[in-house]
Amino acid sequence: MDSFLVQKVDLHCHSTASDGTLTPSELVELASEKGISHIALTDHDTVSGLDEAVSKGKELGINVIPGIEVTADTSFLGEGKRELHILGYHFNPNSDAMRQLTEFFRSSRIKRNRELCGRLEELGYPVNYADMVKKFGENFGKPNVAKVLIDAGYYRDREEAIDFLSSLGIKREKMDYREILSLIREAGGFPIVAHPVSMNLDYRSLYCFFQKAKEEGLSGVEVYHYRHRPSDARILKEITEEFQLYTTGGSDFHGKNKPCISLGFLNLTEKDITLPLRVFSTIIKP
Repeated sequence: MDSFLVQKVDLHCHSTASDGTLTPSELVELASEKGISHIALTDHDTVSGLDEAVSKGKELGINVIPGIEVTADTSFLGEGKRELHILGYHFNPNSDAMRQLTEFFRSSRIKRNRELCGRLEELGYPVNYADMVKKFGENFGKPNVAKVLIDAGYYRDREEAIDFLSSLGIKREKMDYREILSLIREAGGFPIVAHPVSMNLDYRSLYCFFQKAKEEGLSGVEVYHYRHRPSDARILKEITEEFQLYTTGGSDFHGKNKPCISLGFLNLTEKDITLPLRVFSTIIKP
């Protein structure tokens, strides 16, 4: 790989280890085909796909950065449709802190999924928990359930199906964002707020939140994301510069579960990212 060329980057991608439709190996192969030099596997609540992705990355000369995406509690933000997702990068997947983080969210997801599938069966939908696990694995999410409902002809598209599933009010237990920041840092990683527009706050409130979160251990902000308008990215970049936070970005690629989002479509390069892009070499131990 020519070190003088500007290297392409995508630091937000999902595989079949959570709710994507490509395996970790297939995801890295696609990155290679698209000329992406640095990719982060950021599956929801799990690091189970990292071993496979890192191995394939070494084979193809792609730097696979260890990542994860988890969902924090938003009750402190008040009422409204708000989400706070936190990405972690460059952590030690074998650390006690990362095991504690993933076990909390694994248990929370399993409990939610059992309740959700049970409720859907009560309503007459063809969604059985055991069948879902067999088809998608234990860490399946709402997009996987939505696909089953769409394939069965109940809903036209992902957004409509997800809205229906959300209307059932069956939620996962979530962790306080400060504890998430602490555990990611304890694992040697960098905690980053993902797609901040999903917090549904005005710019002034986001500014105040990032100022406080920086003091509480936040490392950076996902400035570039498909949900962000150019004005969002510009203001978020200004905030990261003022508070000396890292900037990151990625497609939030899910394969066929988000068919309009292609890997690397934001055309980000190493020049857009201030998060260190160091090579990760450790393979997860059994």
